[in-house]
Amino acid sequence: MKKRKYELKQRAERLAEVRHRILDAVVALHEELGPARTTISAIAERAGVERLTVYRHFADESSLFGACFAHFSEKVPPPNPATWSDIEDPVDRLRAALLAFYAYYERGEDMLSHVMQDAPRIPALAAVVRPWGEFVDAVRAALVKGWGVKGHARRHLAAALGHALRFESWQSLTRFEGLTRSDAADLMVALAQTAATSRGRSSARVGRSRASRST
Repeated sequence: MKKRKYELKQRAERLAEVRHRILDAVVALHEELGPARTTISAIAERAGVERLTVYRHFADESSLFGACFAHFSEKVPPPNPATWSDIEDPVDRLRAALLAFYAYYERGEDMLSHVMQDAPRIPALAAVVRPWGEFVDAVRAALVKGWGVKGHARRHLAAALGHALRFESWQSLTRFEGLTRSDAADLMVALAQTAATSRGRSSARVGRSRASRST
C-alpha cells in the first residue's frame, strides 16, 4: 500500500512539473510573439514535450489561456487595492493607485501589450481578459468616491480616471512621450483634478454654437 501511494505521489509530481514547464513556455511565447502567433507546436518544443502532452493538459484555448494568465499573475501580481484604499485624501489615493497600476504595467508590459492587441480577435482570450476590465471598472468606481462631485463633474472625473487606469494610457505616456512612472501619474492626477472642477461650460458653448448655426 505504501509503495502504491509513493508511486502515485511521484506520478502527480511529474505531471505537475510537466504542466509547469508547459505554462512557462506559454507565458514566454506570449510575451515574445503574442497569443495569436503562438502555436501548440512551438509550446511543445519550448517545453520539451510532445504536442499530445500539451493537449492532455489543456484540451482547448480557453483552458490554456486561463491557466496561462493565472500562471503569469503568480509571477507578476496585479495591483492590490488594499495598498491605497485606506488613504483618505482622494488625490493622494488616486496617485497611489496609479503608481501601483503603472508599476504592474512596467513589470508585465511584454505580456500585456500582446494580450491587449490580440484579445479583440480571439474570443477565448477576450473571455479570460474580461475580469481584468471588470476589476479596473471597480477600481475606478471606488476612486471616484470621496471627491464630493456630482453630475457633469462626476462624469468627467469618471472618464478621466478610466483613461488614467488604462494600460494604453500608461504606455503612451511612458513609452511614446518618455515620461517617468511618477510624472505620468502626476499628469493623470492633474487631469482628474481638472475634470472634477468641470461645470459643463464647454458643453454649453458647443450647444450655443450649434444653435446659432442652425438659425
